[in-house]
Amino acid sequence: MKASRFPRSLFALPVVLVLAACSSGPDDRPAPGEDAGVLDGGADAGTPDSGTDAGSDGDAGTPDAGPDIEVPEDGGTIVRGTLTGRLTVEGSPYRVEGDSNGVVTIPHGQVLTVGPGVILDFRGRPEVSERDVDSDAPDNVMNHQAGRVEVRVYGAIQIRGTADAPVLLTSTNPHGWWGMNFYGANSVGSGDPVFEHTIFEKVRKNQYNSDRDWTRAALWVYYPGAVTITGSVFRDNESSANCGALDLMFTDGSRVEKTIFENNRIREIDRFAQPGTYSMAGGGAVCITHGRNTVLRGNTFRGNFVQAFGGSLTSDLWDRPILTWPNPQGIFDLGGGAAIHYFQPDNDLLEGNVFDGNFIPLGPGAAVQLEDIGGSRTVVMRGNRFVNNRGGAGGVITCNRGSNTGELVITRDNVFTGNTVNGQPATNMTGDCGVVTQ
Repeated sequence: MKASRFPRSLFALPVVLVLAACSSGPDDRPAPGEDAGVLDGGADAGTPDSGTDAGSDGDAGTPDAGPDIEVPEDGGTIVRGTLTGRLTVEGSPYRVEGDSNGVVTIPHGQVLTVGPGVILDFRGRPEVSERDVDSDAPDNVMNHQAGRVEVRVYGAIQIRGTADAPVLLTSTNPHGWWGMNFYGANSVGSGDPVFEHTIFEKVRKNQYNSDRDWTRAALWVYYPGAVTITGSVFRDNESSANCGALDLMFTDGSRVEKTIFENNRIREIDRFAQPGTYSMAGGGAVCITHGRNTVLRGNTFRGNFVQAFGGSLTSDLWDRPILTWPNPQGIFDLGGGAAIHYFQPDNDLLEGNVFDGNFIPLGPGAAVQLEDIGGSRTVVMRGNRFVNNRGGAGGVITCNRGSNTGELVITRDNVFTGNTVNGQPATNMTGDCGVVTQ
C-alpha cells in the first residue's frame, strides 16, 4: 500500500471503513444478453395473492440506520495506488485518493483485512471534482464526475468490524465516490469476501450514457462464490443504472443478514431519451442477478426508491415510466422493485425481513420484483413484513416471465400492511409466476 503517514489525531476514532473493487478483462464479463438488468413497470399481468393483510395502516418499527460517524479532519494515512495488508485504528482514518486515474486496487494474490473501528475515507480529489463543470451548462447532470475514487478488487477482502466498532466506508468528497467493484474469476482471492459490521455510504455511480463500466450498485460483487454480509448498513448510495446499494451477480451461497438498507436509490437519467420511451431501472437497494442459493434474512429495507428521467439538465428532467410484462411493445428486459430486484434467481430464500416505505412511482414492485424464474428455479418468501410501500404498477411483489410451475413460494406468515399502487390499496402479489401458498 502506498501510504504517507501523518500524525495521529487526538480525536477518538469511532468507526472503521473499508472498501474494495477490481477490474477485469472483457472475457470475464457477462456475455451480451446474459444480464437483463431490471424489470419495467406498466401493465398488471395478473393478481395472484398470498400472505396476510394487517390493515390499511401500520408501523414496521424504527430500526437504527447505523451510527453517525464523523471523519476526523486531521491525522491518518494517505492511500494512493493499492490497498492491501491489515488496516487498524492506529492508521485510521485512511484517506484514499487513488492513482492518477482515480483507482485504488486490491492486487491479485493479496489480502486486505480491515479491523474494528477503522475509517476509510474515499475522498479522491475533491478540488478536481469541484472544478469539473461544463461552463455552458452549470446544471448538466454530467458535472463533477472527475476526481472521484473507485476500488477494484482483484484479491481478497475481509472487513471485520464489530457492533461497538463498525468499519466505515464513506467519502468526504461532496460528490461522493465510485464504490467497490468485483470482476468475476479475476476477483477470486484467498477466501470469500466478508463484510461484518460495515457501514457503506455516499457512493455516487451517476455517470449517464457514459462509457464507464458498471454503473450499477455501490457494492457490485460479480463473483463466482459466496459473499457474506452481516450486521451492516448501506445508506445514502445512488446508482444511475440498477441496484442502488448491492448487486450479487453470479454468486453462489451468499448470505445477507441483519443488515439495514436505507435511502438507497436508482436515479436513472437517459440524456438521449425521446418521449414515449421506457426505462429499465430497478432494484432500489439490492439486486440478485443470476444468483444461486442466496439467503436474505432479518434485514430492513426502508425508504429506498427507483426513479427514471430523460434530459441532460437537472432543471429540465422529465419522468420516464417502467414497463411490466407482458406489454404491447414486446419488451422483455425491464425494470422494477423499489427495494429488491431478482433476475433468474435459483433456490433463494427471503426470510424475516422488513420492507418499509420503499417507493417506485412509475413502475412495478412496490417492494420486490422478480424476473425470469421459471423451470426449476425457485424463491421462498417467509415471515416478511411489507409496510407502507408504494408503487406505480403491479403489486407489492410483482413477477414477470414466470413459468406458472410453482416457482414462487409465499408462506402465510408474510404480513402486508398499508401498501399502495397509484394511491390505491395494493394487491400483495401480481404477475405470471406459479405461486404456492404454505
